[in-house]
Amino acid sequence: MTSQAARSLLPEAGGRNEPETADGRAARGQRTRRALAEAMISLIEEGETSPTARRIAEHAGVSLRLVFHHFEDVETLFKEAVAVQGERHWRRIRAVPADGDLRSRVRLVVRSRCDLYDQVAPVRRVAANIGRSSPTISAQLARSRELLRRQLSDSFAQELRRHHGGSRRRLLDALDAATSFETWDSLRSIGRSSTETQRVIELLLHSALTHSSALTDSSALTESRDK
Repeated sequence: MTSQAARSLLPEAGGRNEPETADGRAARGQRTRRALAEAMISLIEEGETSPTARRIAEHAGVSLRLVFHHFEDVETLFKEAVAVQGERHWRRIRAVPADGDLRSRVRLVVRSRCDLYDQVAPVRRVAANIGRSSPTISAQLARSRELLRRQLSDSFAQELRRHHGGSRRRLLDALDAATSFETWDSLRSIGRSSTETQRVIELLLHSALTHSSALTDSSALTESRDK
């Protein structure tokens, strides 16, 4: 949001504005909170890993006082930022229909993951550090991991259905690891292009799904040794 747009959220000094209703004040307050959260996200995306309240206010084009007026502490600001990111990215995560052929499903799931990670990467990297001390960010990271795991469970339901108990869990863990942000980020950090990264993750995912019988065999062997 531009500074000019953000300033339009505030009443004009000395203007002949009509008395504002309670609903109007609440709506304006919500717009200001969102503008501040968007400013923080924008600063992180631009490379500021720990933007100050002053920088956030400057970027949003509002006074520093408004930051402390609308957010009693940093956790409430994080909650607003989580809501913004949820609307922008996370609520669009959908399972791929499980009745399609395996190769197509793998390609669609990996493409959607890579597109998501490309968009959220700067904020996600910062969140990983903040999550160690922020209950809000830690909880959101857990929710996002669960959402992505559920997408895998639904998209590859027919393959997972062939496994039970520990074997099923291990296969889902393998799919989860292959398509995780950490795997994507490690490939990007060593200079792999977006296309090459997508191909590597497709290979990992397809291999886990087509060689999943090994999970059952190894499980049986382990159980035999334990007896």
